[in-house]
Amino acid sequence: MRLEADFIITGTLIILLLVPLYIYRKKVFKFLYRKGDFKSFFNDVKNYLNSEYPNIPFDYTLNSRIKEEKDIKIKQTLLVEYLVSQFTEYEYTIQTQNSINKELLWSTYDQNCKPLKDKLPSDWPKRKEFTFKRDKEQCKRCGHKVKLYDAYISFIKPISEGGGYNFENLITLCVDCNKIINKTSSKNSLIEEHLMKKVTKH
Repeated sequence: MRLEADFIITGTLIILLLVPLYIYRKKVFKFLYRKGDFKSFFNDVKNYLNSEYPNIPFDYTLNSRIKEEKDIKIKQTLLVEYLVSQFTEYEYTIQTQNSINKELLWSTYDQNCKPLKDKLPSDWPKRKEFTFKRDKEQCKRCGHKVKLYDAYISFIKPISEGGGYNFENLITLCVDCNKIINKTSSKNSLIEEHLMKKVTKH
């Protein structure tokens, strides 16, 4: 008898919970399977990339795979992958850079330009800061603004191939471009991470 009463109470509660779900089913399913607004996501991503990576000529023409995808999240993810691949594959030729005004150079500058075995020159922090300011605090490859502590100072001609620590041989890069130019393998890039956050947000 007790079991029957429990069964009746449980059954009644389930029905009471299912009734509102049935009544508002269109709104509930619309929420669960909403298509979203791809156009606003697309514009958000486009504005972000044009602002943050001005040197990269992104092609925003959607390929057929992106156009035909119905699921909004998959469509957004495909767009991100398409744009990140353009960022990665963008060809950038490293060239000798401008020097620093000779009046700003210090007495040990010339002697510290010559490579030391497995050791940076004692004035490396100063060289990094001057290179960073000369390059207008942004990555030379993609144009992304970086902080001094996030900046990578890379060599146009590697030290192993006879390059030195002179300003003409130094270039400012962001973390992603440094990995690309120096062929350092990495699963995730910051640009992909930031764009995927937009997928989650939209």
